[in-house]
Amino acid sequence: MADYRFSAKVISRGKGQSAIAAAAYRAAERLQDERTGQTSDYSRKAGVIHAEVLAPEGTPDWMHDRAQLWNAVEAVERRKDAQLAREIQLSLPHELDQAQRKALLLDFVQEQFVGKGMIADIAIHAPNAEGDQRNHHAHVMLTMRELTGEGFGKKARDWNSPDQLAQWREQWAHHQNRTLERHGHAARVDHRSYEAQGVDREPTQHLGPVASDMERGGKASRIGDENRATDAANTERAHDQIEAARLAGQKARFEVWAHDKIAELDAAQDLSRADLEQQHDEQRQRLEARLADDYGQAKATIKAELQTIERRLEAKGVRKLLRDVFGRNRTDQNARNLMAASLEDIQNREAERRQALEARQDRERRQLHERQEQRQQVQARGIEKARERAEGRRTQKTPQKPRETENNFSRANDAPTTPNASQRPPKPQSDPFDKPTLADKTTHPARNEMEGKPSSTLKRPWQRSSLSNDNERPWQREARPEGRERRPNKPKDPKP
Repeated sequence: MADYRFSAKVISRGKGQSAIAAAAYRAAERLQDERTGQTSDYSRKAGVIHAEVLAPEGTPDWMHDRAQLWNAVEAVERRKDAQLAREIQLSLPHELDQAQRKALLLDFVQEQFVGKGMIADIAIHAPNAEGDQRNHHAHVMLTMRELTGEGFGKKARDWNSPDQLAQWREQWAHHQNRTLERHGHAARVDHRSYEAQGVDREPTQHLGPVASDMERGGKASRIGDENRATDAANTERAHDQIEAARLAGQKARFEVWAHDKIAELDAAQDLSRADLEQQHDEQRQRLEARLADDYGQAKATIKAELQTIERRLEAKGVRKLLRDVFGRNRTDQNARNLMAASLEDIQNREAERRQALEARQDRERRQLHERQEQRQQVQARGIEKARERAEGRRTQKTPQKPRETENNFSRANDAPTTPNASQRPPKPQSDPFDKPTLADKTTHPARNEMEGKPSSTLKRPWQRSSLSNDNERPWQREARPEGRERRPNKPKDPKP
């Protein structure tokens, strides 16, 4: 995975630093400070792959010379605590080859620094032979003053703003990702901090040349120890995150399983209710068919008779008078009342049978509802128990009280241990462990003989003489000699 690094610092005279010495070290050259007369010779330094001075268009030619450039910077700064240059340290992707890393660096420096009026002195360093072989990096020294004709003008304060630094960091990540993608690499970098990315991880510190030399020499450094502690904490945190993700996945799968089980039970119960309603509809249809068979003909006859009687009773004029004289209307009225009572009785019987069926069906609905509620409760309890098992919650067993033995003397009455010696129980004058127990007297005869006591003072119950039996067992008796026959007993003479 590609490593992202963009660190910026200021080379300051107030810290005892020199732009000449810094440039000589980074470019592995021999440079002389004209202001102080000191010479910085790092020409023997290995690992510098490429060093170059990049300047904006129209810059004087002498500024492309490293020695003249930084001597001019030292000369223009008068203060003893003057800021001489800004240094940017960049990690180059080890996934790229040397030419690709150089092109990436030149493109970024030209766009972000030289294009804004700075002069950039770049140096690409290879990994140390004894260090991490992925540590391809570059040092970029930048001027801090504006260019005016043949020299330097005022310092550009806007180059020091935090927003400008944040923009450089972001653009360096974009340049790397674009180059990695162009050359077919899946690795990507992110300029944001772990906190901004939402990554629960602590960042490590850059070792630097001193700490790196100590670590390579087998000596522990402060930064190295802190980085190792951070790596251990990050490893533990990663394990915790993996475990949390595993538990979250198990919980999600469990919730899906529980939801499916509940939905499955609901579907089965809906189907049961639908089946019951279908059965009830069929029962009502069968009841209506039976009622039609049992009372349909009688009802039709009674209704037809009632209609006939009603028509006769509606007679008027002479016919009505004659029916009154002969008592026909009274007879029809009595018959109508009897038939109406019979029809009402039939309807009551039908209503009773319908009500009985409806009551039975309501009872079946209630029973089904109760069974379904019980099934839901059982399922809910089962899911809750399964959830507890999945989450690892176990009821702790009550610790058993230690058994009281003769050797565990006064344990129940012992006070809790406290620093106060006055609260401790007094030590017995004679240690009860030195006294022989009943088991010792019976199972350790050698100890009894040492004490001058017979070893058989006590015996087991099955060893006591009162319970002994000297009679021979059937399997212990001697066999009869061969040739000896057993004679039957002589029968006694019968009494006269």
